[in-house]
Amino acid sequence: MSYTKRLLARQAELGRPVRVGVVGAGQMGRGLIATVERAKGMEVSVVAEIDTQKGLDAYRNAGRANAVVETDLEKAAALVEAGQPVVIDDGMKLPKLPVDVVLEVSGVPEIAAQIAYSALTSNKDAALMTVEADVTVGLLLSSIANSGNQVYTICRGDEPVECLKLIEYAEDLGLTVVAAGKGKNNPNRPTAVVEELMEEAQRKNMNPRILCEFVDGTKTQLEMASLSNATGFPVDQQGMHGTACDIDELAKKLIPQGDGGILKNVPAVEYTVEGDVAPGIFAVVKSENDVVTEELDFLKFGEGPYYAIYRPYHLASIEAHLSIAEAVLERRADFQTKEWRTEVVAKAKFDQEAGITLEGMGGRHVHGWAVDADEARALNAIPIGLVGTSKLVRDVKAGQILTYDDVELDETRPLVAMRRMQDALVASGVL
Repeated sequence: MSYTKRLLARQAELGRPVRVGVVGAGQMGRGLIATVERAKGMEVSVVAEIDTQKGLDAYRNAGRANAVVETDLEKAAALVEAGQPVVIDDGMKLPKLPVDVVLEVSGVPEIAAQIAYSALTSNKDAALMTVEADVTVGLLLSSIANSGNQVYTICRGDEPVECLKLIEYAEDLGLTVVAAGKGKNNPNRPTAVVEELMEEAQRKNMNPRILCEFVDGTKTQLEMASLSNATGFPVDQQGMHGTACDIDELAKKLIPQGDGGILKNVPAVEYTVEGDVAPGIFAVVKSENDVVTEELDFLKFGEGPYYAIYRPYHLASIEAHLSIAEAVLERRADFQTKEWRTEVVAKAKFDQEAGITLEGMGGRHVHGWAVDADEARALNAIPIGLVGTSKLVRDVKAGQILTYDDVELDETRPLVAMRRMQDALVASGVL
């Protein structure tokens, strides 16, 4: 039975649809709200947005013009129970309302992590679209959810989750996965800064910091690290290869060096640039059986023993609500961090002098760089998710990986506290 039929059956039984609370009504949030409202058996009951007019506009664009702003939580709860769409101005308060799932789409890792933690400790399921938070404290959040009856998941539609689905498909077919990843949508420019991207950001109606995070490669490093931590597949080298590649070259390049490829070790997470892979995702697989290889060749799947399973798209906010259905109906996460295999550290874009306050992801000072987690610990490297708003206490050179000794962290930040707890639990063997 499809999600839709089962959700409608649930609605008939309970007398109401799945109540979804959405945090964030920006570009991604607007699309997500409209999509959830189109899905049968679920509805957006609450939108949390600092700019409440954005929340009202998102509801209106989704076909619900009767939404109201209500900042009193008791009154907001009563409206939700009555089926009235509500906009509030504080995402941290949303888990206190009578929703089934808290869907975070703020794009701000500091906020996303706190909202996920608040949702889980309020006995609500938490679904994130901000992978930056998961790559910083995802192991902690997963452990909290899995120790109780809550679901914590990264949402369908973005590359890491859809890559995982290809991996699972390949493994179900009995094929061996040797590489998985994505095509990068734009040129890889690690030293890109916001100022040079303003015109493009305005043209695309994007937050320029988010665009910069895409262009300088940070987002790709984060997404593939997230996939690594969900699968246990490591990066083959610091930063990955990021080779130029077309679709028809995937099963020739992203294979072991001994068979003519570029990978020193398999399996590995990877990304490609330039060719026609983007905006798609892939899993490169190997057939280990001559009969299976002959059959796959006969079926025109490729020329074995290596093959590429390729999906030419990922639909971001349009697919995200599928993870809500999976959580509610199956009590299962589509995508979770399972182990701390890869860390995304902060690498200096330029020479920088002590005393500056560092901008984080998408800023002028650092870009993300995926490193084996054990190597990152040995280097005392600081995760890029913690760098923003920290003070640089020592001069650093362009291309240098920043360490905890290079910065002065604000230990009162909840994200820092959560990461300290995660690190302690990993070190003690609890996680």
